[in-house]
Amino acid sequence: MYPRYFYECKFINENESFDPLIKMALLHYQFEAIHPFADGNGRTGRILLLLFLKQTGLLDIPAIYLSEYIIQHKNDYYRCLREVTENQNWEDFILYMLEMVESTAKHGLKRLEQVTQLMESTAESIRNTLPKVYSKELIEVIFRLPYTKRQSLMDVGLGTPKTVGNYLSALEDKGFLNSKMVGKEKLYLNTALMKILEHSSLYQ
Repeated sequence: MYPRYFYECKFINENESFDPLIKMALLHYQFEAIHPFADGNGRTGRILLLLFLKQTGLLDIPAIYLSEYIIQHKNDYYRCLREVTENQNWEDFILYMLEMVESTAKHGLKRLEQVTQLMESTAESIRNTLPKVYSKELIEVIFRLPYTKRQSLMDVGLGTPKTVGNYLSALEDKGFLNSKMVGKEKLYLNTALMKILEHSSLYQ
């Protein structure tokens, strides 16, 4: 007699008649129902959602934050899980999961548009105010993360430590970046980018 999880894994990996998003919802419930670990089942279950979306080709990179929706709608989430367990009410749970993906994807696109617009406007401003500093590579570096440092610019061939230090100082003087000492290292913060990432919650 095979254990329950054997049949669930077999269903997820072999049954092709279900829409991938429906299978995603079923997979998530099955994992949470098994509850295999003493701690961390919720986090692991949410990671599996992203891995499944990647495996099925619906997501190229894990660029959406599904956990935020579940955390913000925690009561509905647990109610729907309980309804499946107690009353076999799959419909409400599947609809909840589909709404989670839709809302999170729309939010991710909105945030991406905001970052893209900021990147384009910043590039134009730097090109106009600091033409000797501007380069496509520089813009990409300062938008790769909410912070950058000298080594980041040197790694893409933008100059010597002195040269890239002058670039960063000029960008700070014009208000594009703000420096902050972290330990013995100076980081240059892209505060406009940080505001988008910090204040673009799904539910504000």
